[in-house]
Amino acid sequence: MTKPKSTIQVFTLRQPFITFESRLWRPAHNLYETDQGIILLVELAGVDPANLHVHLHPRHVVVHGMRQLAVPAGIRRVEQMEIGAGPFQLEVPLSSPIDPERAEAHYTAGLLEIRLPFAQQPEPRVVVIRIEGGAR
Repeated sequence: MTKPKSTIQVFTLRQPFITFESRLWRPAHNLYETDQGIILLVELAGVDPANLHVHLHPRHVVVHGMRQLAVPAGIRRVEQMEIGAGPFQLEVPLSSPIDPERAEAHYTAGLLEIRLPFAQQPEPRVVVIRIEGGAR
């Protein structure tokens, strides 16, 4: 009985073979707590503010959008690729409830800073009510 030969095929590409996936990427972020609230700092270099959306909820924040990166002309090969491009989404759970109505956001030098004031707790109060009915 003869043993079948195993074959290894090698393919050579003469032109660059580059695929850019458009899957969601997640930007780096820092989360800080102060006496007044929470500060969320998101690194978004190269993102056009028109392509940036922030959704605030009492217990979490969602930042999503799109970063467009053009491939340089005359590229022969990709040596390294770490910068996320295309659509992104970041969902950050919060340890304490915030007041979305009083939040502020600023985008400067590629950093999005969102200030999230803590939700104001309603002051406890005592309510006395009259009970009607019962045995006479």
